[in-house]
Amino acid sequence: MKTGRILTHSIRELGKNKPRTFFMMIGIVIGVTTVTLVLSAGLGARRKVMERVRKFGLNSLMVSAGGGREMGGGTASLPVVTLKADDAEAIKHEIRAVKDTAPFNRKGDGMLKYREKSYTTRVFGVTPSWQPVWDWYAEKGNFISDDDHARMNRVCVIAPTVQQELFGEADPIGEQIRIGTVPFEIIGIMEPKGISPGGGDMDNRVYIPLSTFSRRIANVDHITNIKVLLRDRADMNRAVEDIRSLLRGRHSLAPGVPDDFRITTPVEVTRMAERVSGTFSLFLVLVAAVSLVAGGFVITNIMLISIGERRREIGLRMAVGARARDIRNQFLVETITITVFGGLAGIVIGIGGAFVMEVLTEIPVAFSWHGAALGLVFSALVGLAAGVHPAKRAAAIQPVEALSKQG
Repeated sequence: MKTGRILTHSIRELGKNKPRTFFMMIGIVIGVTTVTLVLSAGLGARRKVMERVRKFGLNSLMVSAGGGREMGGGTASLPVVTLKADDAEAIKHEIRAVKDTAPFNRKGDGMLKYREKSYTTRVFGVTPSWQPVWDWYAEKGNFISDDDHARMNRVCVIAPTVQQELFGEADPIGEQIRIGTVPFEIIGIMEPKGISPGGGDMDNRVYIPLSTFSRRIANVDHITNIKVLLRDRADMNRAVEDIRSLLRGRHSLAPGVPDDFRITTPVEVTRMAERVSGTFSLFLVLVAAVSLVAGGFVITNIMLISIGERRREIGLRMAVGARARDIRNQFLVETITITVFGGLAGIVIGIGGAFVMEVLTEIPVAFSWHGAALGLVFSALVGLAAGVHPAKRAAAIQPVEALSKQG
């Protein structure tokens, strides 16, 4: 029997018992839907990570206080006070690969007050080099100047989220706000930046001179971070080693003593994000694979049951000339058709579900044709594996026996 006739006959037979066909297909639909969702979310997350890394700067690195813990984090038992603003100056002037540095300190729970309004945000103490090093400039007004830093002026630059929360659509330039109990004049508004490499809202910040932060806000002489801008990202590895050697010497760390600072590069951020995303995706793909295998067993069992119901049909076809391989091929085509159509339905549902998930949860998604092809291939393989035993059972039926029992 020709392949086209087998396919046509198989589709007609599947259409005769729609509930049974649906139950055979449902496991495949669930499995492929899951695979599509996982791959879409994984690809979207990877693109989002790369977008964030590009915002940080591919030719930049970050020096943070503390060898293995985040400065100012809730799990830190003691503050790390070894990283100083002078370290940033030393890195800038003594490491040839370094173009500029931007030391800063931060406070995560700064209370802002404007008239009757209050708002909690992150307060950053920065130097004028923040703009060129972060490639992030004041969109309106001015940024902190060298004079502001030298004189410990009480001026601030706010980011768009803070502006919206305290002032709405009004122009805040020249207005005074309080950070804690200290009054500051707003001199500028930063351009929108979006989400940071760490996932935080970079537009929900206030910037003040680092000197003013150290004396009037935090009363400290240390800093939390130094962002380092390199002349060429090809010098990244060499720069990391040179900075580590320089800081260990400045901090008088003996050989064998762990670093009291941490250096993070864009490559490390990307690898970390991909490792976490890859582990999670692998787990969900395994869950989807279990669903596909379970769906295959369901198809096998239902097809075996259907053979009993179709013995007379099989006997009649063999009595008028159908060969055993024709019967075998028909049952194989039926199971493969079920799984392929189930795979197509799963892909459509998965794509739709991915975009709904993006709208409802803000988890980024991206569709890949490779994922769709993979889902269809696995669906066809499951159909082939699930149909082998029923196809052999159907092909082994003797026409005389089948007709006599039915008749």
